[in-house]
This record gives sequence, C-alpha cells and structure tokens, in this order.
Amino acid sequence: MSNAILNTGIPHAAIVIPKSYPDGHIIDWHHHNFSQLVFACSGVMIVETHENLWVIPSQRAVWIPAGTLHKVSMHGHAEMRNFYVQAEYGNDKELPKQSCVLNVTPLMRELLLHLATIDLETADKHEVARLIKVVLDQLRSAHQITFYLPVATDTRLVTICEALIAAPSNHDSLNEWAARINTSSRTLSRLFRKELGMSFIDYRQQVRLFEALKQLAKGKSVTIVAMEAGFSSQSAFSRLFKRSFGVTPGNFFSQK
Repeated sequence: MSNAILNTGIPHAAIVIPKSYPDGHIIDWHHHNFSQLVFACSGVMIVETHENLWVIPSQRAVWIPAGTLHKVSMHGHAEMRNFYVQAEYGNDKELPKQSCVLNVTPLMRELLLHLATIDLETADKHEVARLIKVVLDQLRSAHQITFYLPVATDTRLVTICEALIAAPSNHDSLNEWAARINTSSRTLSRLFRKELGMSFIDYRQQVRLFEALKQLAKGKSVTIVAMEAGFSSQSAFSRLFKRSFGVTPGNFFSQK
C-alpha cells in the first residue's frame, strides 16, 4: 500500500488537472494533503476507501477529503478532471467531511472543464480566484448521491461480499451462503443490516448495478449487460436501474 502524498504546488486556492486513463487502469492506494473532487467526464471510475466503494458514473464526481487513503480503477475510456483544494479550503465547515458522490450541475461542469484549460503561469490570478470561488460555492450546495457499497469487516461478511463482487451473477441464497461458512442465515441477515445497513438482497442488487455501470461504460448492449450482471431479465434490470438513477440504462451515458 502506497502512502504517497500528492504535491501539486498550486498557486491558488485550488487547481483543476485533466487526466485520461484506458479501460482497466488502476491508481493504487494513496493519499494526499489536498482535498480532491474527481469529476468523471466519461467512463466509470470506482473509488475505494477502507469504509466504502464509490461508483462515479459519467457526469458525476466524488469528494475525497485530505488524508483519505483511496484507490481508483477505470472502466471504459475514463476522462477525469481533478479539482484539488488546498487544506484551509478543504476544512471549510460547509464542504463534505467524508467521501461522497455528488451530482455535478451544468455550471460546475463547465467551470471544471474551463479551469482545466487555463495556463496558471500566465492566467490572471484574480480571474482564476473568482472562478474557483464559484466552484467552491457549487460544491457546498451539491446534491449527494447515496449509491455506494459499504465495505464489510466481519470475516463472514467479507467472504460473501468479496465473492459477490468477483461474480455478480452468483445466485446463491443466504441459506446456501450460511451453510458454506458454517453459520445461520438469521445471523448473516442480522450482520448485513447491522454492519452494512442493508439486506443481503439489497447488497447483491447494488453489486449488480455496480457491475452494470462498468460494462455499460465499455459499450456493451443493455441485454448483454443485464445477463452478465446476473439480472433475471432485461426488463428487471431496466426497472431497477431507472429507479436508482432516474434514467434507463440505454440513455444513461448520453446524459450531459
């Protein structure tokens, strides 16, 4: 595990750095002394901390406070804009205190894209400062999205959760898992709700939606994604997807 600390030497309150990564690229565990907003322009990014797995679909962003150990994996051709915020601004009481996925308003999107093109050595520092202030204002009022996967710590849950993430189409029941790890289904059901805040079925659905987003980002058809992610039918997949994201899977990546 790397403890690398990013040092951008930024001359302003914040800076936006554009990055592009191929499908499957992984940025291993690291942390830095700046807070960071990772905005996904295209593709899907999975950000892992010791507490949660966050999915960042296109046109969303994840907020990572300074000092938070995290790992990022790319699915599809991933284009991101990293908004690094100096510590004194990252400690602003109105900014999120923990990692979370945020909806990005059209105004914030355009500001992030524009700031990524600015040459900070020649730019008007007062103009840049004004733009950054607007982004910070947008960030303070951004709507948080609750779509994430909590990370299990109980060894019994870890076994099940890791297996489901590795094979989302697994259809084994809670009773079958209980027999496999020599415990009762009632105990497992209680552990899922107590430690992860959701039922076994809900957790498995979240895993499958995670997998579906990753596969959709690679350009696969909705029918193939539904089958590979373990849904009983394309219609069942589409209903759950629309309930979770407010749009059908076929239209998800066409949103701007």
